[in-house]
Amino acid sequence: MSVTLPVLGSGAVDDESDDGAGGVVRRNRSLIVVAVLAVLVVAVATWIVAFSPMFGANTVTVHGTKKLTVAQVHEAAAIKHGTPLVRLDTAAVTRRIESLPLVASATVRIDYPSTVVITITERVAVGYLTLGKKYLLVDKTGAQYRTVQTEPRLLPLFVVPAGPNAQATGQAVATVAASLTPALLATIASVQAFDPTAITLLLNDHRVVRWGSDERSADKARILPVLLRQPGTTFDLTNPDQVVTH
Repeated sequence: MSVTLPVLGSGAVDDESDDGAGGVVRRNRSLIVVAVLAVLVVAVATWIVAFSPMFGANTVTVHGTKKLTVAQVHEAAAIKHGTPLVRLDTAAVTRRIESLPLVASATVRIDYPSTVVITITERVAVGYLTLGKKYLLVDKTGAQYRTVQTEPRLLPLFVVPAGPNAQATGQAVATVAASLTPALLATIASVQAFDPTAITLLLNDHRVVRWGSDERSADKARILPVLLRQPGTTFDLTNPDQVVTH
C-alpha cells in the first residue's frame, strides 16, 4: 500500500521569507528617516540659537550710571546688534566696560530671548591729589581715576610722600577717607601720611587728628564726630580704646 504525501510548494516558503525581509527593510527605512529628521531638527535649532538674530542681542540695558552716560557704556561694551547671545563673550564685554576710568566694577548678564543687561558701579571720590594746576580724584581703593580742572571743595587733599611706600601709603590714606561720612570729609582740609602707619587729618579749622594706621578705621570714624565736639586742638585716635585730647 503506498501513500502519497503532498509536497509543500516552494512558493509558500518564499512568500513568507519575502514578507519578513520586507518588514525589516521598512523598519530600517523608518529609523533612518527618523534619525535624519532628528539631525535636521537639531541643526535647525542650533542655527536659530547660535547664528540667527532670533536669539540675538537686540536690546542692551544699562543700570547704575550717574556721571557716565548710557551711550558711553554702550560704546565701551561694543556689542554688535543681533550678536547671538550664546556666542556673546560676556567676560570680554565686562573687561571693556571696566576699562572706563569711572567704572569701579561691572556685571554683564544675558536675559533671553534678546536682551543684555549691564550693571555698573561707578567710582566715588574720597579725596584728591594735585597735579600741577589740575587735580586727580582718588577713590577708596587709592586709584587715581580722573583729572579735573577745579579743586574739589568737599573733599580732602591727600598728601603722601613719593618713594617705594607711596602706593601702600596712598591706599591707606584712601581707606581712612572712605571710612568717613561725606559730612566729615567736608570738614577735613587734608589727609597726610609719612607712611601707612602715620596718618594725620588736618581739619579746616586747623585742629589735628592723629589717626595712626588704617586699622580699625571704622571704629575711629565712629568716635570722631563725638570727639570733635570736645575742647582741644589735637586728638589722638591712634588707639581708639584710649583717645587722648590736647
